[in-house]
Amino acid sequence: MAHSVRPPSENAFENDIQSKRNDALDSAVGFGASFGFFAVLFIIGVVIKFLSL
Repeated sequence: MAHSVRPPSENAFENDIQSKRNDALDSAVGFGASFGFFAVLFIIGVVIKFLSL
């Protein structure tokens, strides 16, 4: 019988983990996506300003 390192929690979500991926990777992907979205908006704004001169 396998013993858990941590005692069972009262929170059902802690006992049944859906994703075992590293949170740092998910955070990096989220940061990259938000930074990319900002960069696209910034580039669109610069192009519009350049074309309106």
